[in-house]
Amino acid sequence: MELVNDRILAELNLKDDLAFKLGDTLDVKASIGMVVITFLGTETAYLLDKHVTGISHWLQTGAVVALVIATVASIVELWPRKYWMIEPEESTSSRAAELVEYFSKYEGEVQANVLSELTKNEIGWARQRISANQSKNGEKAKYLDWAYKATAAAFILNAATLVIVWLTHPF
Repeated sequence: MELVNDRILAELNLKDDLAFKLGDTLDVKASIGMVVITFLGTETAYLLDKHVTGISHWLQTGAVVALVIATVASIVELWPRKYWMIEPEESTSSRAAELVEYFSKYEGEVQANVLSELTKNEIGWARQRISANQSKNGEKAKYLDWAYKATAAAFILNAATLVIVWLTHPF
């Protein structure tokens, strides 16, 4: 059973690592999105400054709203969150001391029982960490999705405005 628990613990530690990496990946994507939002915002400001009229003005008003939504969603996604990390070694050491004290009252291999129980504890702690960190990543992914959709809407509105200006502007 110890080998099974060791393998489970190793897999959980790998998943724990991946949860941190996913959080970092989401942050990188949101940062790239902020660059695109800035570009689209500059383009929208330029078009509004040129006093586009009619449908173009309304398209740009929609782009402004979409860019505000994208910006807010990106900022919320990038807002620092405290991830649940592996507990300091002192807590594991104190738990091991508790287990040694507990198992020394009974017959049997104290060290094997302590190691087995400590591994089970670590498996439980790893599952809790993974669950908490995946929840944070799920929330971040939701805001990134909103930012992406709003940015895509602004891009489409800006592209439509450019086509209208191109078709209606006398050159």
